[in-house]
Amino acid sequence: MVEHKNSRAVRRARDRGPFFGRLLLDLTCRLRRFDTLQVLEKIEEAPFLSPEQVRENQFKKLSALLGHAEAHVPYYRALFRSLGIRSQDIRNMDDFAKLPILTKDIIREKQTELVREDVPLATLKPHFSGGSTGVPLKFYRSRGYMVASDAGSYRNLEQCGWRPGEMIAFFWGGNDKLYAMSRWEFEVRQFIRRTYQFDPFHSGEAEMAGWAERFRKIRPRVILGYASTIARFAAFLDSRGQSLDGIKGAFTTAEKLYRPQREVIERAFGCKAFDCYGSSEVQNIAAECAEGRMHVNADYVVVEEDQATGDGPRPFLLTSLWNWSMPFIRYRNEDCGYLSPESCSCGNHFPLMRLEIARTSDNFLFPGGRVVHGEFFTHLMYGGDGIANFQFHQTALDEIILSIVPGPGNTEERQKKIRDAIRQIQSICPGQAVRVEVREVDMIPLSSAGKHRFTRSDVPSGSASTTVAEMSS
Repeated sequence: MVEHKNSRAVRRARDRGPFFGRLLLDLTCRLRRFDTLQVLEKIEEAPFLSPEQVRENQFKKLSALLGHAEAHVPYYRALFRSLGIRSQDIRNMDDFAKLPILTKDIIREKQTELVREDVPLATLKPHFSGGSTGVPLKFYRSRGYMVASDAGSYRNLEQCGWRPGEMIAFFWGGNDKLYAMSRWEFEVRQFIRRTYQFDPFHSGEAEMAGWAERFRKIRPRVILGYASTIARFAAFLDSRGQSLDGIKGAFTTAEKLYRPQREVIERAFGCKAFDCYGSSEVQNIAAECAEGRMHVNADYVVVEEDQATGDGPRPFLLTSLWNWSMPFIRYRNEDCGYLSPESCSCGNHFPLMRLEIARTSDNFLFPGGRVVHGEFFTHLMYGGDGIANFQFHQTALDEIILSIVPGPGNTEERQKKIRDAIRQIQSICPGQAVRVEVREVDMIPLSSAGKHRFTRSDVPSGSASTTVAEMSS
C-alpha cells in the first residue's frame, strides 16, 4: 500500500518532536501510569488505511466488544438471551443494526447491570453527564479508557503539525484539587504535563488579560477546550487589535462551534480552527480535518443514524469501542446530524459526518465583571440524590432561578445538595449579593431544537469580548 503524504507527515512530526518537552510528557505519563504515547503510536496510522481496512478493523473491534459484553455484562447477557442469539451471530453491520437501542432511561434503570462484573467496581471511576435532554447520568470508566481518550485527542492535534511535548493551552473548568494548589505547584504541574489549563469558570476581562500575558510566556502551540470560551478569548484579543503568534491550530469541543466563533478564532490566533465532537459518555467521536470536514473516529466509535425518526437531522446512535467497563452499545445520545457516504481529499479515510444539533452552555456575567462558563453550574448538581432534572436560569446580574424536578431518593440529601450549590454560587462574587431562588417544578420545557438547557442566561454581556458567544446561544 502506498503511504499517504499525511501519514508520513504524522510520523515525521512524531519523530522530531521537541526533545525536552517530549521527555517531560513521557515522565508525566509514567508517573501517572498512563501509556498514552504508546497508544498514540499504535493509532496514528489508522485514519490513513484504505476504507475497506478501516471498516474491517472497526468491525473486529465491535465484535470483540460484543463478545465481552455478552460474557461479562449482566444487561447484555440477558439482552442476547431474550433475543435468542449469541454475540457471534452478529456478522455484519446490518445484523448489528437490529440490536435494541440503549436509552438514557434504560441506563438509569439498569445502571448496575450495565457495569462489567469481572472487575471490582472500586477499580472503576464514576463520572456524570448532564445529557442533552435533561436528566443527569452516572456511568463508569477505567484507567485504560482515559489513556485511550488522551491518545485520541493527541492524534486530533497532530493534524495541524503539533508534536507531543509541545505546550497545549487547555480551556477547561477547574476543580477543588487545582484550586487547593499553591501557585508554584500549579505552574510546575502544568509545565511537566505540557498542558496549561485556563479556567472558564474565572473568565472575565481581567482574567483574559492575564491569559494573554501567560500565552506569551508559555508559548503554546495548540489550543484545546470549550468552544465558547476560546471564542470569547479570541474576541477579547480581536477587539483590542491583539493577536498571538505561533499557534498551529485551535481545537474546540464540548459545544458546537458556530461560524462567527470560528472566524474570530482564526483571525485572533492566525491558525485554523478544528471542531471536535465528543461527549462525557462517549469520547472522541469525531474531529474536523484540515479540509474542514468532520471525520468519525472509526477506531473509537461506531456512529449510526436513528432511522426510526422522521426527516431532517437524525439522532445519533453511538457505540464506544474502548469502554469495556460500562459498554454503551447503540446509545441514543440525542445529538443530531447526518452521516455521509462521501470521501475526503485530505487522505483520512474515516467516514464523514455533519453535526447539526448539539449541546450549548451559556456564560453567566456577575457583578464585578466575573464571567463563569455554564459547566460550573451543571457540575454542582452531579451526583445529587433525589434530583431528576434541573436548570440554572440567570435573570439578572445578581439573580438566578434554580428549577428542580424532584426525583426518587432522599429528600434530605436533595436539600443538602441544593444548599451546597447555593453556597458555591454565592461565593463566586465575595462582597456582592447573588440571590438564588429555588423552585420545585414538574417539568422543564425543552428548547425549540428539542434540547434541554441546564444553563440559561438572559444577561447581556455588554462587552465585545463576549459578543461571539452570545451569537451562538
